[in-house]
Amino acid sequence: MGRRTLLLVLSVLLAAIGTAMVALYVREAGQRAARAEATAGYVVAARAIAAGTTIGAGDLTTRVMRVRDQLPTSVTDPAAVIGRAATAGILTGATIDSRQLTRPGARAEAAIRSGELGVDVLLQDPNRAVSLLGVGSTVRVFRTDPQGDVDVLVEQARVISVGGALDDSGTPGPDGANGVAAATVPQAVVGLSVRERVARLLITALGRREPLYFAVVPAGDVTEAGR
Repeated sequence: MGRRTLLLVLSVLLAAIGTAMVALYVREAGQRAARAEATAGYVVAARAIAAGTTIGAGDLTTRVMRVRDQLPTSVTDPAAVIGRAATAGILTGATIDSRQLTRPGARAEAAIRSGELGVDVLLQDPNRAVSLLGVGSTVRVFRTDPQGDVDVLVEQARVISVGGALDDSGTPGPDGANGVAAATVPQAVVGLSVRERVARLLITALGRREPLYFAVVPAGDVTEAGR
C-alpha cells in the first residue's frame, strides 16, 4: 500500500471520527436543552392564604412551569394540599411548598380524646418546629418567668390541630399595643387535647401573657401517666 493510499485512508478515518463526535455533541446538547425546558404542572395559590387556614379546592389552581425553576418540595398534586393547614401566609400565585403545610390528619374535633378538652394555645416557635407537628403528635409545653427561668407546664399533650402566625413578642409600648425591645418572634397556634386541669393551667398562663414554648415528644417516650 503506497503512501498516498495510507494518507487517504487516514483522512477518511479522521473525517468519520470527527463526524461522529459532532453528532454526539449535537445529541447531548439537544438532551440538555430538553431537560432545561422540561415542564410540569404545579399547585399554586388561587388567592392569598392566611397562616392557620385549612386549604380547600377553591384556594388552589395549577400552572405549568419549568421544572428547573421549582424546588423539590413544590407540590404537583392538589389532593396533597386540600384539607391541610398553612403554617405561614401564602401569597396569591405562589407555588405551594410542602414545607408550608401541616401534616395530613383527622379533623380536630374527632382527634379530641374522650374525657378531655380541646384548647388552642399560642406557643413561641423561634426555630419553626411547627413543621414537625401533625395531628396525633405529642408535645411538652414549657413556660418562662421574667427572670428567664424555665419549667414544665404540661408534661405531655396530644396535638389535634396546627396553624401558624407571625406576631410581635415583647414588652408592650407606651400605647399598650406595640411590642418594643424585642425582635419579631415566630409563634404557632397549636390545638391540644388535654384534661380539664391542664386546660386551666394553659388558659391561666395565656391570661397572664406568660411566654409558652414547646418541644416534640418522640412517640416512643409517650406514656399514659404523663397526660
